[in-house]
Amino acid sequence: MPEQTPLARLSSLGVAVGAGIASALLFVVFTENGALLALCLAYFAPLPLIIASLGFGQWTGLVGAILGSALATIRLSPHVQFLYPMGIAYAIGIGFPAWLVCAAALRGAAPAETSSTRVVRESTAGPTIPNAAPMRALSAATLFFAVSLSIAALALAAAHGGLNAAFNQLTEQLASVFGEVKNATTTLPEGLDPDRLARIIVRVIVPAMAGSGLLLVMANLWLAARIVQISARLPTTWPDIPYNLRLPVPFAAALIPAIGLIFIGREIGFVAAIVATVLATALSLQGLAVMHDVTRGMSTRRPLLFGAYLLVTLIPPWPMAVFALVGLVDAALGLRERKRLRQSAAPPSP
Repeated sequence: MPEQTPLARLSSLGVAVGAGIASALLFVVFTENGALLALCLAYFAPLPLIIASLGFGQWTGLVGAILGSALATIRLSPHVQFLYPMGIAYAIGIGFPAWLVCAAALRGAAPAETSSTRVVRESTAGPTIPNAAPMRALSAATLFFAVSLSIAALALAAAHGGLNAAFNQLTEQLASVFGEVKNATTTLPEGLDPDRLARIIVRVIVPAMAGSGLLLVMANLWLAARIVQISARLPTTWPDIPYNLRLPVPFAAALIPAIGLIFIGREIGFVAAIVATVLATALSLQGLAVMHDVTRGMSTRRPLLFGAYLLVTLIPPWPMAVFALVGLVDAALGLRERKRLRQSAAPPSP
């Protein structure tokens, strides 16, 4: 990579500062407000950092992530406060994974095509070389959320004298909040048990955060890459995502023992639940990619894709579980590779 000029370095620094501020503001507005609009905006908190990393260099994105993590700790009303847990939450959930998926996707990536190289490639009849960028990005995000959230859960358990003690304390705090809400409103069901609801939420919130964090970062990666590609700053060729988005086979195979370890309970079972949720979420993305790939050329492709995403949006857990199973089967049997073999073996149409 050629050395940057002082003006280019200054420009990259400005982009890093702007990306860090924008990302931190999207995160802080939601934590301070909690309104539906603020929640929708918070979904795009990784977007400025990913755009900075893809379009202006990985160091630009890393500086923006560090700055955003620092800004997420600061509260100015009624006086200056430093809320370090919020900065840690931003770093784990948004800042560092946003930079990491870009670094993984661009590592060893082929340079962007020019018009001349595109003509040369299209004039040769050789097979398409697989682009590993989607697999690297998905693998890095999966590994990061599985490890970081597991460490956070173990640290929480150690701080409270064990996992059960941490669960009990958090359940009591959450149950009191639910009880106050139930007493203050008549819209909640009469048979609602605040203790039971709090106990369920406390046990599923960390695995749910791990899975949703993975989805959030990967969706923003796709959107940011499209934006950077349109601006002609994407440093690599656009990959065939329906064919190349996948987990390495050992990652996919780890889902089965992770599910089995959940039944052990205690700290091991809780960590296994986090790992299994992240792996299942990543495999569900692979399953969606399989559907995109195998339906190519079908007249009903668009209605099928629309219906699938509608189901995922309306009843998220169960369609995602089905796509995770499809992804697991694809990892074991190579559904997309089998389709290409059938297509290559088929006689040409007259």
